[in-house]
Amino acid sequence: MNKFTFLIFFLLQIFPTAINAQKAQNQNSNFVQIQEENGDFNNDGHVDKTIISIDTVRTTRPILLQIFLSQPNGELKLAVSSTKIIEEMYPAHKNGKTREFQIPIFVSEDGLLKMLSEIKGGMASYQFKYRKGNFELIHVSKSTWDGKNTTIESEYNLSDGTKIEIEKNLGSEKIVNKKIKKMPLKPLIKIQDLLYSDLTVY
Repeated sequence: MNKFTFLIFFLLQIFPTAINAQKAQNQNSNFVQIQEENGDFNNDGHVDKTIISIDTVRTTRPILLQIFLSQPNGELKLAVSSTKIIEEMYPAHKNGKTREFQIPIFVSEDGLLKMLSEIKGGMASYQFKYRKGNFELIHVSKSTWDGKNTTIESEYNLSDGTKIEIEKNLGSEKIVNKKIKKMPLKPLIKIQDLLYSDLTVY
């Protein structure tokens, strides 16, 4: 998915979900659903579901991610539930001001679960692979603009430690600079263990 298609897809998805809020499929009645996405997230041929909900009671408005996996009998089983991976709507450190970026969306693509996020200066895609009962972060791609004349596209494969950064002049596909780094290999982190602040280090 190129960065322009990614941006258009992100904007088309994120705004309607904020308007069409519904009750979330969870036991906490404080949460109201603001987004839903269906897809085969664990690559087993069955339709799964992600739901994003917001707490309407607590002042910081925590945001809940839930992933439901389809079972052989057709029922959906809760596999992931986390309020850590998405920043609260009104973070405590912002003294009542809203979060800086739009709420991410989750999609199924190429047998992976992808979280598409707005970041400072651009967009990011965090890719999770379902393995041994968990969704593990295996790849991060980002496209950012420095606010002047340079765009930076980065690809980080956490499975083999390869990180590639490509610099281009704004509006041009000509590569100005390309860096390939070998990063230290670490155990792949599970989606339910990720903090939103962890994502900035990639």
